[in-house]
Amino acid sequence: MQFAAGTILAFAFATLLGACSMLPASPDMGMGAGPAHVAVAVTPFTAVERDFVTKIATRTVYEIEVSKLAADRALSPAVRDFATRLAQDDTLMNDDLVVLMSEHGVAPPRGLAPDRATKLHKLAALARSDAFDNGYIRVVGIEDRRKTIAMFERARTRVKDRDLRAWMERALTVMRVHLAKAQAVASSLAG
Repeated sequence: MQFAAGTILAFAFATLLGACSMLPASPDMGMGAGPAHVAVAVTPFTAVERDFVTKIATRTVYEIEVSKLAADRALSPAVRDFATRLAQDDTLMNDDLVVLMSEHGVAPPRGLAPDRATKLHKLAALARSDAFDNGYIRVVGIEDRRKTIAMFERARTRVKDRDLRAWMERALTVMRVHLAKAQAVASSLAG
């Protein structure tokens, strides 16, 4: 006997609805309220994973802030565009990381690390200049990006959490694009 796909789906949906109607009502569910949030058990990060996400989140917060500064302060439109893009992409990347950290019971960093805050204040005191543009691209766009990519590469073999590994792969792809763009901007500034 053959059933149409629609018949099977309708049967499955009706069965699901019937099963849900047999669940006890939650005392905190009011009229029109949806089902209570069901907590899914998540395996805590290992010490290595916890250390990695904390270090990356701290670095990313700094890179976002220094890139916002460069987007505002840079003379070169190419540097401003790069800094704006880096700040946007890193903000999205960090938002996803903070969610992962929270799901695994790791508190995200609050603000900048003291050494990074000092560095940011020193950069903020610099005048708008070609030296500022070159320094930002060289240090944040190239050197820092290389260091962060290297941190990811080292951690890849030790990180076991599937969601964290997937996030890392997405982030690495974006960071490699940033590095290539920074190198192109640095070449254009030198030429």
